[in-house]
Amino acid sequence: MTAGGKEAFASKRRLGIARQVILEIRKGRRKHLWLICAAMLGVLLLWFGYQSARQVEVTADYRVLLYSLPTVNAVFLPLLSAVVASTVCDVENRGNMWKQLLTVERAEDLFCAKWFTCALVLAAVVTVEVAAASVIGGALGFQAVPVSESLVLWVSTLSVCLFVATVVECLCLFIANQFVPLVVGVALSFLGLFSMYLPSAVSVFVPSSYFGLLSTVGMSYDYAAEVITWSTVAWPVGYFAVIVLVTVATFALSLRAFARKEL
Repeated sequence: MTAGGKEAFASKRRLGIARQVILEIRKGRRKHLWLICAAMLGVLLLWFGYQSARQVEVTADYRVLLYSLPTVNAVFLPLLSAVVASTVCDVENRGNMWKQLLTVERAEDLFCAKWFTCALVLAAVVTVEVAAASVIGGALGFQAVPVSESLVLWVSTLSVCLFVATVVECLCLFIANQFVPLVVGVALSFLGLFSMYLPSAVSVFVPSSYFGLLSTVGMSYDYAAEVITWSTVAWPVGYFAVIVLVTVATFALSLRAFARKEL
């Protein structure tokens, strides 16, 4: 086969990342991925609404919402991110279809398509969550959350979700037993219960803690007067850079390892 023929054959093997992502989303629909996300997000918002309803009796400061939501996210979103990544990879793992699939797709394209699928699903989930939280806060009587603050919250939340999803996708592609990645998600959610109470020297090593570490709201309590004071703090760009760099490094190493893996 000539060089031109090989290139033409190789080009035919590639469906294109966009088309592959569409196929992955269709497979996710058959696995009821959107229904699972909606159910978990519904529970998250119910818990958030319950907590907010109790706090609005004390103050209507919108910063209460921005402080409470990352706390709830640290418990729910690691598991939700793990479920999304596991579900996206579960179709091929269950049927042991990797060899057949890689005869028509490059390993690099397949890995990227699955990652972008997870990213799109999680972006949709986080968008709905942030918007719904603002609506819930307004309905309960809180001040309106500024758009800029909502955008920072969206970016911060999605960045942590993508890190968890990247790690779980890596585990899914290298471990046939899908129970292990889900255990990782459960463990991170469990750590999320205590993430707000961990010392800063420890919390930086716990992925769940970054939901709180990236918060732009500070809280101080005056024990003598029994008064809570809420304040706006600068967005911790350093922590954001850490989570982005670790995610990129994990993605790059996993992509390279998967491309060289013997299936």
